[in-house]
Amino acid sequence: MKLQCLRYFGALLGVTLLLGGCAGKTVYEPVKVDAAIRNVEKLDKGIRSVVREGAVLNRTSVVTKKSGVIADILPPGFHFINEDDDNIIVGDDSGGVQIISKTTKKPVFSKKFAQPVVSATRRGDLLALVLADNTIVLYDIRADSERYRESLGKVIAIDARAANPVFVNDLIVFPTLDGRLLIMDSNKKIVLRDVALSDKELFNNVIFLKVHNNILVAATASKVIVVTPKRIYTYSADVKDILYVGHDIYVFTKGGKIIHLNEKLQKVEEKDFEYANFVAVAEMNGKLYGVERQGYLIEMDRKLGNVTVKKLDDEVEQPSIIAKDVLYIGDKAIDLKVQ
Repeated sequence: MKLQCLRYFGALLGVTLLLGGCAGKTVYEPVKVDAAIRNVEKLDKGIRSVVREGAVLNRTSVVTKKSGVIADILPPGFHFINEDDDNIIVGDDSGGVQIISKTTKKPVFSKKFAQPVVSATRRGDLLALVLADNTIVLYDIRADSERYRESLGKVIAIDARAANPVFVNDLIVFPTLDGRLLIMDSNKKIVLRDVALSDKELFNNVIFLKVHNNILVAATASKVIVVTPKRIYTYSADVKDILYVGHDIYVFTKGGKIIHLNEKLQKVEEKDFEYANFVAVAEMNGKLYGVERQGYLIEMDRKLGNVTVKKLDDEVEQPSIIAKDVLYIGDKAIDLKVQ
């Protein structure tokens, strides 16, 4: 009898939760859909994994935000990390890292570290790295030796969209996995400044870092920061993604808002796409694009006006990225220039 009561109570609870879940809208539903996406190309292989600057397209190819598709360049077991004009940086899960020429598709540098490489950037003979145990390393490729190493304390969990280090004149900015920016003098190999963004225990790594005209913009999942030669500005938000275009900063929040900020982090404009879950964002030719998980491509101008919503074939359940005017979703490619 007790078992029957428990079954009845469980069934009643399930119905109650189901009805309660249906009572409130929790997914994005556009007021109007302007058109359907067309010219969808089917790929032989799909996107396997996505990081800040690119993705693994299949086991041997990558798609990057600067170069688009680079075929047959990825060694077995490696994933994409970053790129420069001539090379890509790749790593594996056991600490291996390689710099591979885009032209010859052969390694020009190879090294094994004790921990996997989360992010990395090269300039000349210097390779700046952030390892999975929150250690920063400055490596001299020509001398084949470390110039600097500092362990910053363990982290429990990180966001996969980890930002890469940035070289600015004689400085290197390391985005750490515990929500800090370490600014180093690349000549003296000393840390000049330690800037804390936020101090949450989980998923607190720096997910965005860009420098333009001596203005540094960075973000974690909970805070945006602007560092200028004169002062620091901060802005708190549930950050899903961020764009920094010209003098404009666009914060895509986890609740579906797009917040337009200036370089002092003052709000210029805000648009609320209620419950929208943006899985990929980009700026191209003066337009902002947001890919919404329920299967929509949202397009607008940089003032957050002239919004159009286009329907994708299905919900976005596979890895996605916008690179070189093309939206990649799983094994599909959509040319945004002809939409």
